[in-house]
Amino acid sequence: MKKKIPETIIGVAVSLFFLFITFTGVIDFTDPIEMKSFDFRMRLAARSEKNPDIELVVISEEDLSEFGHWPWSRDILAQGINNLAAAGAKVIACDILISKPEEGPGLRALKELKESYDKLGLVQKGPGFIFYRELSQAEAALDHDVKLHDAIKKAGNVVLPVFFDLNSGSMDKEAPYFIIRDSYKGVRILNNEGAPPYLIRAKKILALLPSMAEVAASTGFNNIFPDLDGNVRSQIHALGYLQNILYPSYPVAIIKTFYGLKDGDITFSLDGGIGMKTPAGATAKVPVINRELKTLISWNSGPGKAFHRTPFSAVYKNRIQNDLFMDKIVIIGPTARGVGKRFATPVSGRLPEMEVMANSVENILNQRFYSRPDWVFYLESVMLIVFGFFISYVLPRVKPGLGAITTIGLLLAWGTTGMTLLFSNNIWLRVSPPMILLIAGYLLIGLDRYFMDKSAKKETEADSIETNKLRGLSFQQQGILDLALQKFRDIPLDEEGARDLLYNLGLDYERKRQFSKALAVYNLIQGDGHYYKDIHERILKLKGAEAIVIFNGGREGRPENFGLKIRTMDTKPRLGRYKVIDELGRGAMGIVYKGEDPKTHRTVAIKTVRLSDLPKEALDIMKERVFREAEPDGPLIHPNIVTIYDAGEEDELAYIAMEFLKGVNLGKYTGKETLLPLREILSIAAQVADALDFAHARGMVHRDIKPANIMLLDQTHKVKVADFGIAQITASLRTSTGIVTGTPYYMSPEQISGEKVDARSDIFSLGVVLFELLCGQKPFPGEDMTSLMYRITKERHPSIRNVNPNVPAVVEKIIDKALEKEQIKRYQKAGRMAEHLKRVIAKIDEIQRKKRPYVI
Repeated sequence: MKKKIPETIIGVAVSLFFLFITFTGVIDFTDPIEMKSFDFRMRLAARSEKNPDIELVVISEEDLSEFGHWPWSRDILAQGINNLAAAGAKVIACDILISKPEEGPGLRALKELKESYDKLGLVQKGPGFIFYRELSQAEAALDHDVKLHDAIKKAGNVVLPVFFDLNSGSMDKEAPYFIIRDSYKGVRILNNEGAPPYLIRAKKILALLPSMAEVAASTGFNNIFPDLDGNVRSQIHALGYLQNILYPSYPVAIIKTFYGLKDGDITFSLDGGIGMKTPAGATAKVPVINRELKTLISWNSGPGKAFHRTPFSAVYKNRIQNDLFMDKIVIIGPTARGVGKRFATPVSGRLPEMEVMANSVENILNQRFYSRPDWVFYLESVMLIVFGFFISYVLPRVKPGLGAITTIGLLLAWGTTGMTLLFSNNIWLRVSPPMILLIAGYLLIGLDRYFMDKSAKKETEADSIETNKLRGLSFQQQGILDLALQKFRDIPLDEEGARDLLYNLGLDYERKRQFSKALAVYNLIQGDGHYYKDIHERILKLKGAEAIVIFNGGREGRPENFGLKIRTMDTKPRLGRYKVIDELGRGAMGIVYKGEDPKTHRTVAIKTVRLSDLPKEALDIMKERVFREAEPDGPLIHPNIVTIYDAGEEDELAYIAMEFLKGVNLGKYTGKETLLPLREILSIAAQVADALDFAHARGMVHRDIKPANIMLLDQTHKVKVADFGIAQITASLRTSTGIVTGTPYYMSPEQISGEKVDARSDIFSLGVVLFELLCGQKPFPGEDMTSLMYRITKERHPSIRNVNPNVPAVVEKIIDKALEKEQIKRYQKAGRMAEHLKRVIAKIDEIQRKKRPYVI
């Protein structure tokens, strides 16, 4: 009974706390969690079918390439509006802020010249009048604002955006004419004191050219108001301006023009939202969910999924279908990087502003809104009370298993209710607060039970230690040392006699020549810095002994414990038939040794792979790939590829014997101070490309082309590509474990993204190597793994000629083609890249011959 009272008090206290933060909003930590849950549900509910009533005309990177940097000359925009109007667009929403006149140096000079000419009294009949008329015509041709003004006026259905400066301390003296013209009528706010405290108010407008606004069909503000976490989930359709003006949003202005509504056709209620009379006689309503007059946006999939996109260049050139824009709402806006605004939304982290507006317009047009009726708040409050009662009075009285099952059932039922209301009735139910209350109560009561039971566990712990001692000694006497170690590990080291038990077990491992396990036991003894008997001396001795048995039949050896220098041994260890002479280096997969073939006395390099470290499901595949290297048709025989002689398995080590090379890898020549001559770099790249072309033709993709895997031989200065077999094994290991090893500076975008890799991935990696060899820096630097992966997959590499102006333009083109993000735009065959490199080398040689005089 004593146990139940504290648990009940815990449940009541937690429930009261959650009711307090829900009703007051003070320290409501559940709100951010609910917002993320809401975003997840929005993504699931987002529609992906193309909307038939809205067309987007996007200003993309390709359009900027064609028409130049933003902002464009306004005659370009005027031509686009003219073409859309001719195509039958019902509304042209130009989501581009036109705040200042466009007056270039030529137009200003022409105006000054005309004014001076007029003041001199030269305007008269005859040549003077003709010249003045030509000046006027030239002025009109250069005045692009007039062209845009005329296009907007002629179209008669252009809606322009207005942006309010909500942070400015200044205040407009009076409202512009078009603001008064387009504001909500019938709603009057007398002054600041009489205005509702929740209405967002503005005092300063960022100027919209009056000449444009006055001929526009309508205007509306395009300010977007993100939530506290920076995400946009709602649209505000009414904003207070100065003292007595209520101004509509840009989407409302678009719908007003689309339906051809008059002022009397729109009603606005500060607590009920907006009502619009449609041409069919019905009333379209725009509901609000809170005192800030927010309307939840019902999102479509994006970007570029739910709304059909047409490039602006196609509209400008009038290369469009006759009926594409007929009777539709057409929104013009930028999507290019660095031009248009982008917002974090439930459906996309970077949704263009024009698509945010398109979603709001689509919601009003099709009456798709998420709402929160008054009864929803009461339902949420009731569920808090129900869950509070459960954790306070039910959970403490049931068994833990039944309590867990009931808790999970309640969570699933409440979550399902929230999802059902959202998907079937478009009602947003805040599911997170009751669910968090239930989880928190369950965990707190579980912790209370844990601490209550802790004393009982301590009583049984002593019995458990003694049991482990007896069982461990029994296994040790039977010679089952591994099971004995398992039991001794469960005994705390500070327990009396624990180190003695482990020490004697280590001695038994030594007697059985299981040196690695003996080492593990001794390291366990001194793991807390405790020096015990002669442990230190035994560890040093065992490291040398273990290194010898790596190759002599011991099953416990591992390459990373190879502490004793092989070259100092009297008896050299062996791998297969190869005598191991020295250690050359270490990598992620194992150790590389210098060896000798006793039959041919040929020096070889022996690369090892630890099969015991591979996943069980990948082990057979790995063995098959290693041993295939030794088959007659397996090796790649090419002058620029390291030759594989043999492969095998011994003592859980797979090994590959290969050609021993005297030289250095290209990593030595990647610094700015150690760069090789241009011709030699191009020759190296051409040889590597030839080698890759040869391997690709035989179905072999390297997957790890980098300077460290390209050897430059000392005497011949020829190139050898290493690790074809090992790269295949490493790639498979990555795939099976889901882990990317190493730093992926040289990986292709498809490798980073986990997509299917083919020969073009090696070509991309070779392009990265060539870039680095030519200028001493990588094309995709990164401070951390996340930024590096983003640059490889999303950002274009810098121009190499900006880094090293001595690089010829033709070489830059070769690098640019090799480093294309899209595989289809890249070199399709390494042989083609090699061919281009060889042509450049031939041209360099030809130029050098012409410069070098003949000696007679």
